[in-house]
Amino acid sequence: MEFGKHIGKSLWGMADKALPVVYGFGYVLLVIRVLPEEEFGNFVLLQEIFLILSGLATAVALQPMLKFASEQSDDPAGIIGAGMLLNIVFIAVSSLLVVLVREPMSAILHSPALAPLLLYIPAMMVASLIRNVALILLQTRFGIARIFWIDAVHFLGAPLLVWIYSRMHLFDTAEDLIMINVLSLSASSLLGLALSWRLFRWRLRPTRDEMRRMWEYGKYALGGNASYLVYSRADTFILSAFTGPAQVAVYNSAKIFTRIFDMATQIIQMFILPGVSLLASRGERATLKVVVEKSTLFSAVGMVPVLLGMVLFAGPMIGIIYGGRYPDAVLILQIFGLMSLAVPAFAIGSNVLMGLGEARASFILGAQMLVVSLAAYFVIIPWLGTIGAAIAVVVASYIMAWIALARVQDFVPFTMREVLARRHDIRAFVVRHLQTIRE
Repeated sequence: MEFGKHIGKSLWGMADKALPVVYGFGYVLLVIRVLPEEEFGNFVLLQEIFLILSGLATAVALQPMLKFASEQSDDPAGIIGAGMLLNIVFIAVSSLLVVLVREPMSAILHSPALAPLLLYIPAMMVASLIRNVALILLQTRFGIARIFWIDAVHFLGAPLLVWIYSRMHLFDTAEDLIMINVLSLSASSLLGLALSWRLFRWRLRPTRDEMRRMWEYGKYALGGNASYLVYSRADTFILSAFTGPAQVAVYNSAKIFTRIFDMATQIIQMFILPGVSLLASRGERATLKVVVEKSTLFSAVGMVPVLLGMVLFAGPMIGIIYGGRYPDAVLILQIFGLMSLAVPAFAIGSNVLMGLGEARASFILGAQMLVVSLAAYFVIIPWLGTIGAAIAVVVASYIMAWIALARVQDFVPFTMREVLARRHDIRAFVVRHLQTIRE
């Protein structure tokens, strides 16, 4: 898997995963500066619940589809059918569960206004269904440019709709923001269907063996992703349970900048998971070792500017962007900046394990993440509040990065000395592409 051969797709991938950052910046300017803290805090809680359910649906149905359809490119119809069936069943069951427990959930989170908003969860899940499947199908064929346009409809369309609604004086509540997201997700699904129509070759009745393969892989992926979602989302819910939605608004005014870490994680997943799956199926272990070493060092070096930017310029960013609001977010953002080196390391480790088909190892890794993150959150958040939440996230991220890379070494032996030796590849990569630009 030669990195240089994929530079064009990498640029499309970087552009695609930059879209959530643009989306977040649009919300900073158009939403966080405008909505009252309680309204913004309630929207954050609902959005986190939606993202958790979407992530779990991806784990149990779409991630197995990505792996097996990437390997079985000649006739993936049965795999796609099994993935669609699992996806639809999970969405139906999880949406119904949220509706049934909305009242006690809002009470636990100290947010009575959240209960009626949770009734929109089924609409958001249905609106994003086809979109999510289309993105996975295109990923199996490395259709990165088309993935970009599908994501652009949602991530650029939602802020545009917020701006239009604001100009019409129709935007001032969390409910308005939810409806805008339903519209943009629906539009993204329509474009996704149009751009991936030829890949929607699926059998309505997948075989028992196909369902078994999907479930055997998906149940471990579900456990692993559930643990990751606890690590990445539970801080918001635990903070709300102790302090309420107003402090959630302050915390997330800084946490929204960590979307850049999500971008890095998703770029890594976009290339590492299908690439490792293909190399593993061919038995190319030597090439796998090179991929792990290069990706670990390349991603770490690429995140250094992010680390410096968030630590050194947090004050001016918060002050200018929020116009004097949320001054307490400055220190929180600086703490989040310290995650820059840990996030890509964990993403590489977890995706290599899944690409190797070591779903059980990934599940165990997820269980370890669950224990580490919850322990950090429940110990530090009640003690230090919003600052404690940020510290707990950073501590958990470094522990899990170390554990993930150590687990990969059981299957693809490498040392940190070998990783650091790849600095010569970085130099050659930069020189080669500078020469291409000059020509």
